Amino acid sequence: MSNQDPFYLVKDDIQGSLDKAQNKYSKWQSLSKGNAEKRKLEVDIEDECKSITWQVDEMSKAVDVAEKNMQRFGLNPTEILSRRKWVANTRKQTETIMSSVDSSRTGGSKVSGPATATSKLGSAVRQENDRYINSEGDRQTLLVRQQDDQLTEMGDQISRIGHIGLQIHDELQGQEVLLNELDSDVESTQSRLAAAQKKMSHVLQKAGLRGQICIMVFLIVVLIILLALVIQ
Repeated sequence: MSNQDPFYLVKDDIQGSLDKAQNKYSKWQSLSKGNAEKRKLEVDIEDECKSITWQVDEMSKAVDVAEKNMQRFGLNPTEILSRRKWVANTRKQTETIMSSVDSSRTGGSKVSGPATATSKLGSAVRQENDRYINSEGDRQTLLVRQQDDQLTEMGDQISRIGHIGLQIHDELQGQEVLLNELDSDVESTQSRLAAAQKKMSHVLQKAGLRGQICIMVFLIVVLIILLALVIQ
């Protein structure tokens, strides 16, 4: 990862503090019990370790956040696991130093030996792995819940579209009924006009030429009267 990654910048700072604490711890181990400098180193070591512990706890929280947004931070599960191992390792080294100093001050046995340190480190790593697995399970649960919400919203949208489709269908059926009624009216009107034309033709044929002229004059007079009424 890039050295500009905030995690590694803080990690280097914490590692520097841990190195200082380990140097003081080594010097503390070399001094005899009751030595004034040894007592002073105990206070310095405890303060240093408490500060490191607090910073490591904050780093662990940052890893939890990064794990939930790996794509956003450009990370992958392997990198997350590596960071958790570093957190567990640093925390265990700090706890080992503090435990040894506390044990010496209270008269108990000192925590030492590579086997014991390795065993506790392995336990810490396993605990971090368990946290990772649980966190991954929570993340999968959240994803499933989000997918369920999206499917529910999609179902609601499909239902609304279906309702609109039914309304359109009903409207089209209503328009079809109106068109059928209009066709019937048109056909009825055409039939009446045809019948009227047939009767008019029959009347004209029976009236002869003089009758036809009279009818035409009558129609012209009626038309003139209608036009006069309209103009007035």
